[in-house]
Amino acid sequence: SSAACGASTSQGAAGAAGAEVTQVTVIAIPAPGQARTPETPEETPVISTAGGSWSLFHGDIARTGFSGAPSIKNPVIQWRARVGIQGWLGSPVIAGGLVLIPSQGEKHNAPDAKDGLHALELRTGRSVWHAHFKNDANGAAVASDRAVATSDDGNIYAIAIQSGKILWSQRGDGKMYSSPLVLGDRVIAGDAGGNLRAFGLADGAALWSVKLSGEIRGGASADENSIYAVSTGGEAVAVTREGSEVWRRTVTRPGFGNGAPVAISAYAAPVVTGSALIVPFARDTYYDSPALVALDKKTGRPKWTGKALAGEDWGNIRSTPALTEQGILVYAEPYSGDVVGVDSRDGSTRFRRTVGPCFFPQWASPAATSELVYVPRFDGALYAVEASTGRVMWQLYLGEERKAGPNLPGTHRAQRSCEWEVPSGSPIFSPPAVADDGMLIVGTGEGFVFGIADGSAR
Repeated sequence: SSAACGASTSQGAAGAAGAEVTQVTVIAIPAPGQARTPETPEETPVISTAGGSWSLFHGDIARTGFSGAPSIKNPVIQWRARVGIQGWLGSPVIAGGLVLIPSQGEKHNAPDAKDGLHALELRTGRSVWHAHFKNDANGAAVASDRAVATSDDGNIYAIAIQSGKILWSQRGDGKMYSSPLVLGDRVIAGDAGGNLRAFGLADGAALWSVKLSGEIRGGASADENSIYAVSTGGEAVAVTREGSEVWRRTVTRPGFGNGAPVAISAYAAPVVTGSALIVPFARDTYYDSPALVALDKKTGRPKWTGKALAGEDWGNIRSTPALTEQGILVYAEPYSGDVVGVDSRDGSTRFRRTVGPCFFPQWASPAATSELVYVPRFDGALYAVEASTGRVMWQLYLGEERKAGPNLPGTHRAQRSCEWEVPSGSPIFSPPAVADDGMLIVGTGEGFVFGIADGSAR
C-alpha cells in the first residue's frame, strides 16, 4: 500500500460504525469455557477458535517465521477460495479451526467490496464471515476471542472471532500499515506517520506512542523484555512494554560506490534472536553484499552486516527472512531468481541457489519448518527448499488459479532476462501461514487463497 499521511485522530468503540460485517455463514462457536447445547442433531459442526500457534505474522513475537509443525513432502491443494488480493503485509493468521485473511479487495490501493478481514474454515476454505473495511486491509493478529487488523483507511480494528463483529477501532496518523503485535493485554502497531502505538486490547484505549523518522511499514517485533521497531527513515528503537525508550539509533549503510554512509530504509519487520535484532533493508540498486544488518538488541550497536559470496550482486530486501533451526536466515533475493541462506550469527552467506526465473521485485516473506523453508516468490510460485542447503524439494505454481500445479507457465520458462512484471498470471506478495498439523495457507495477487496439505500423509 502506498504511503499517505493525515491528521492524527483517535476514536474508541464508537468508531466501529465505519466498518461493516457481512455474515456469510453462521457457525456456532462457544466462548472459552462455555458449554454448548446443540439445536438439532444436524446442525453445522462447531469450529473451535482455541489454540493455533500461527496467530500473527511470522508465527511469533520475535518474527522468526519458524513452525514446529511437520513439513509437507507431497503438496496437494486441498481447497482454494477467492477473497481478494493479498498484499505483502497480509499474512494469513490461524485461530483454531479458522484462518483469517486480510484482503486488499479486487483492486489494490482503492476501496471495494472485498476489502477487510475474511474468516474461512481452515480445513475446507468455506467462508464464515467478512468484516468490511473502508480500504485495503494490511496485517492481522489473533488474541483470545478477537482478531486485530490494520488498514489503509487509517484504522486498527478489533474483530470478534466468533461473529466478525467490529468491537472497536482506533485511528493512526495516516494509513495503518504493519502487522499488529499482541503482547498480553495490548496490541502494538505502526503507522505512516512513523508512530509506534500501543492500544488496549479490550477497548482500544490509546496507551502510548513513540515517534520514529519515516514510516513504520512492517511492524514491531519483541522478546520477553523489549519491543523493537524500524522505520523507512532508518531509525531503530527498543522500548519497554510501557513505552519507555531503551535505546534509539539511526542505522546506516555505505553509499553507492563506497560513498558516505546513508540511512537505511527498513520496510520489513525485524527478526529477534538471542542477542541480536536482524534488520532487512531496501536500497537503490545492486550492491556487493546482502541487505541485512544485525544490531545488539541490548544497546542498538551494530554487530554485523551481510557478507557476500565472491562476485555476487545483491538487491534490497523488503521481506522478513525465516530463521531456521540451524540458525540460517532464509529469504528470496530480489533482482534474481534466487533463494539465499545467511548465518544469523555473523552475517556470512551460507548458500545462494537459483530456483526460478529472474524478477526484480520480491515482497513475500517465507516460513520455515524443521526440514523445509516455504518461499513464495514474485514469479507466482511457492518453493519448498531444504532448510540447510536451499535445494528445491518441490514447487507449486499458484499465480493463476486455473493453472495451479507443479509447473510454471511456459511464458515464465521462456523468459531470458530479469523483469519487473510477470508475463502472465500474478505474483505472490503475501507471506504463508503454517497450521499446527503442517497445513500451509498461501494467498496470491490474483485474489485466491490456497490450503495446501501433505498428500503423503493421507
